[in-house]
Amino acid sequence: MIILGIFILFCFGTALGSFLNNVFIARYDPEQSLFSPAHFMGRSRCPHCKKTLSASELVPLLSFIFLRGKCASCKKKISFQYPLVEFVSGYIVAGVPFFLTKFYGISLLAFFSLAAPVWQYFFLGVWTIVFLGLLVMFLIDMKHYIIPDEFHVFFIVCGACIALIYAFHGNDFFPFRESFLQNYALILSPFQGIISRRFFGAIVGGLFFAVLFALSRGRGMGMGDIKLAVSSGVVFGWPDIGLAIFLSFIFGGIWALGLFFRGVKTMKDKVPFAPFFVCGLVATVFFGHALMSWYFSVFRL
Repeated sequence: MIILGIFILFCFGTALGSFLNNVFIARYDPEQSLFSPAHFMGRSRCPHCKKTLSASELVPLLSFIFLRGKCASCKKKISFQYPLVEFVSGYIVAGVPFFLTKFYGISLLAFFSLAAPVWQYFFLGVWTIVFLGLLVMFLIDMKHYIIPDEFHVFFIVCGACIALIYAFHGNDFFPFRESFLQNYALILSPFQGIISRRFFGAIVGGLFFAVLFALSRGRGMGMGDIKLAVSSGVVFGWPDIGLAIFLSFIFGGIWALGLFFRGVKTMKDKVPFAPFFVCGLVATVFFGHALMSWYFSVFRL
């Protein structure tokens, strides 16, 4: 039952990833809204010869494999981004609920047998949508060096939903699950309430990036990064957002130094920050508690 449920979710996720890639990522125009009607009009086409793709050419993952990564008409290579987004989306839709059921103490069998309470499906669904949103934002910022404002509103709404559900059903979860850092949040946070932590995380994250923006006069950070820190603070709260910011600078610094020493970038070139911030958030969710355990174990030696 569980394995079948995970497989079904993965297949659904790959189809959803194909939709997100074709509609929101590939068609995104910085001059238009993320939800511009133009993005939803027209069928998918080959980016090279503009031929309308048939249903057999749009099967997630399998079409790319059977076509050997080439368009059936013009034989030009299809970007590896397409199967990659489909696979990662499938992994998110199947993997995030699986991880969170174990993290929060939700019955995995009840979840996949459709016997769990409705609010649990909504709760896990919101978290899954958050991760899908992070994926889309990651790729848009990588390509266009911009974070659409729609993402900030989206994350704030999702964060509010997560906080409200936890406020009403927090007793149904394992202890110390208000934060992905679990018991370490008791040490690192001046607040223990689910709402206050998110409010504090939004303020601290926004102020931190605002200071960097002011000190660098807009060259080191953009307004989009400030808004992202605020909206992400609402979703993840404090101290999770603090660890995510710390990790994002480590990831970004390593990547930037690699590009610099390879001669791909200079110190004056722009590097999108949102992808590293997303990596920091993901690492905090899945490895935050383990990282904090390792960090504090160093002082016990």
